Amino acid sequence: MRHYQQLQFEERFVIQKMKYSGKTEMEISTIMNRDICTIYREINRNKTHGYIAREAQTEFLKRKNLKKRKLNTNGLLRLIVCTFLMNGDSPELISHYLKKMFPEDSSMNLSHESIYQWIYTQKEKKGEYLFNQFLFTKQKKRQNRSNTYKSRGKDTTKKSIHDRPAEANDKSEIGHLEGDLIVSSGNDSYLLTLVERKSVFTWGIKLPSKDAETVTRGITEALCDLPAGFVKTITFDNGSEFCMHQTIEKTLDCKVYFADPYSSWQRGLNEHINGRIRYYLPKKKSFAHLTDEFIDDTLFSINARPRKSRGWISPADILNPYLVALHP
Repeated sequence: MRHYQQLQFEERFVIQKMKYSGKTEMEISTIMNRDICTIYREINRNKTHGYIAREAQTEFLKRKNLKKRKLNTNGLLRLIVCTFLMNGDSPELISHYLKKMFPEDSSMNLSHESIYQWIYTQKEKKGEYLFNQFLFTKQKKRQNRSNTYKSRGKDTTKKSIHDRPAEANDKSEIGHLEGDLIVSSGNDSYLLTLVERKSVFTWGIKLPSKDAETVTRGITEALCDLPAGFVKTITFDNGSEFCMHQTIEKTLDCKVYFADPYSSWQRGLNEHINGRIRYYLPKKKSFAHLTDEFIDDTLFSINARPRKSRGWISPADILNPYLVALHP
């Protein structure tokens, strides 16, 4: 009995040549001494615009590697990873947890990239989860950062982000914040978010509107319990809701800076945290009905989660010692 062997690249190249010369699948199988079903399956499985050997080989290797993924062959590992994903943990955090749980067992360790690849190679099946829905962020089209500045009235009292102190830029000092608004579906509610750059700690408060007076009052209310002198700078985008920046400076005794127009990446940390909050407050759902307790619980969950960028220490654990030191 002859053992079956996978088609090699050289054989795929021969199939390509014979297909282009007009030979049938039956003729190809006879010449190559291969079962007719093997030839049919190979051509139908890998054809795109015709049969191309190089593309067929690439698809074969993808299927081969997919079968060897730990998450496809190790049921216990898959159960643990899926449980963490459904709990809202990121692949990087799951990878960190696995190393701590199974330090001596390489079969139970995974890189975050392996988890991402497994998630995005899933195919939708009836009654089964697609785990990308549990990620904080989902794949989006890249924004074009080459937008030209639109003409708008300029406030000459605004301080540019380019004048922000070095301690704020390099995150070497506590007390430098970024601020933004998250809009509810239907524009019926708003969530003000403020993120401290060094610790990544996040404050938030729900607002009924985004007029400048309401936003200014929300900023001071969200930060009013902090020790005097804690807030040194806050950086906003150019939205009109932050036009009362001089009032904010006087009330909190800090400096307010503004990013360049259409340059959201200059406040990348705040944008990243807003993406995490969107996991709990999806864009297509209104959060006007949500209670302050729900908002507080959401922020607590985010602030209590260890961060790879901070040595796997949570924002709350980083910030607390500073607050204790500043309290009289």
